[in-house]
Amino acid sequence: MEQSEKLLKNKPYQFLISAQLISNLGDWLSILAVFTLVGLKWEATPLQVSLIILSLALPMTLLGPVAGVLADRWERKYIMIISDTARGFIIFGLVFANELWHVYTLLFGLGIFSALFTPAKNGKLKEIVPDHHMQQAASISSIIESGTKIIGPAVSGLLLALWNFKIIFFLDAITFLLSVLLLLKIPANPSQILNEEHEENKLKKNFIKEMLDGLSFIKGIPAIMYGTLLMAVTMFVIQMSDSQFVTLFRELKEVSPRLIGTVMTASGAGFLVTGIILSKFEIKNAIKAMAGGIFTLGLGFGSLAILTDYNLSNPMFWAPSITFLACVGAGYVFIPFQSNVLKLTPEHMTSRTFGTIGSIMTFSSLVGPIAGGFLANLFGVIPIFIVTSSGLCFISVIAFILRAQSKRKKGEPYVTESNGEPQRRAEA
Repeated sequence: MEQSEKLLKNKPYQFLISAQLISNLGDWLSILAVFTLVGLKWEATPLQVSLIILSLALPMTLLGPVAGVLADRWERKYIMIISDTARGFIIFGLVFANELWHVYTLLFGLGIFSALFTPAKNGKLKEIVPDHHMQQAASISSIIESGTKIIGPAVSGLLLALWNFKIIFFLDAITFLLSVLLLLKIPANPSQILNEEHEENKLKKNFIKEMLDGLSFIKGIPAIMYGTLLMAVTMFVIQMSDSQFVTLFRELKEVSPRLIGTVMTASGAGFLVTGIILSKFEIKNAIKAMAGGIFTLGLGFGSLAILTDYNLSNPMFWAPSITFLACVGAGYVFIPFQSNVLKLTPEHMTSRTFGTIGSIMTFSSLVGPIAGGFLANLFGVIPIFIVTSSGLCFISVIAFILRAQSKRKKGEPYVTESNGEPQRRAEA
């Protein structure tokens, strides 16, 4: 508790997290508005609706490592400011969109600048937050993401009932500009002063080599490598079923839009509770926490599938309850992983490391729904949820085995060329 209070007195962190709060809330305002506009007003096909997600995710998959190198080379504060400014104008462009291709093009541009923003934000977080506060910082970030996921759609739905889509997009554009004003308050390079010779060496360094350095660094630290592998496989397995929740609940006799909305709210509440817990209590072993969270997720997916198959009555009670508990477990997967990577990564490597990891995660998130949709068409949605449940429980067991192996694995320290300082191999 005392650590969290001290963290919240960190002025640069206050500005960074406040900027995240405002922009995340704006994101959820516009996301629901886009889906409502395209899916309901324009009556787009399921494939056309799915292209919305693809338009956002594809640039983040392709540009993650590139964005990471840029954020390690240049001042991260200015990258975030440029990204948020551009995203504000792009969202404002949705006010004038009247064709699907307009929406796809604008969202693709939004994805490009989001790909630039995320590794820069994580790198700046590493600069301004001490390692002993890193779990609290990651937890608070998760609290904001989960809280805005609950509040944002509710506020968006209310505003859509009162006003039209253009007002929502205009408000979201304003949130990005407010975020920029807060980011201007963050100091540039608070942790080090780069001399001219160092800066010149960075500019001469081969760009592709720097991208590969990010991957080499991940491979060189067992805790990060196993964590990334766990995250990628877990994301793929989760997304096989996560994208089919509406299809699953259609099997119930008592299905309703209210049920879907309540389940979505419960998922955000689960992450929110975990974020609050982990902001107060430190995780000693990230891989162990992730494995336990994955197992909890697996039980959640399996329980939903079995109870849906039996068409159990009162789904408004059991479906949100199970989803809430499963997402509490999910919080123990994502938050310890992020805080562990931040702790183990040196400041000059943070952005390219997170850029590479983000690209891997986004790729898994894209492939998973495609595989899940294909398999659900062949075998039905309930078997896919059972496969997801079994897969997650199996992955959790493998995680414990990998953890034991990584403890026994020793080797030479990983050395980055940018400063020649060794990074010890961390035990998972």
